[in-house]
Amino acid sequence: MARHAEIPVGCWPAVLRDEHAAAYVDEKTVEAFLSRVGTIWPKPFIETGTGKGRFRAWRKIDLDKAIGGNVESEQWEVL
Repeated sequence: MARHAEIPVGCWPAVLRDEHAAAYVDEKTVEAFLSRVGTIWPKPFIETGTGKGRFRAWRKIDLDKAIGGNVESEQWEVL
């Protein structure tokens, strides 16, 4: 029996497929996200296959950099 992958509530994986990458950067649709890839958003670091077998994935850190966060120097306050 196949096990379904799940993302815990409040967490984002380090590598995001189309749907999650679009949601992460707050695009309304996957198509809107994909139309901006290569201009606003970075190109996927993995892109294989064609048609329904196509696989694309983005690194969360690359999307963070495109959003404008200085990922390397961010300091987190411990409460």
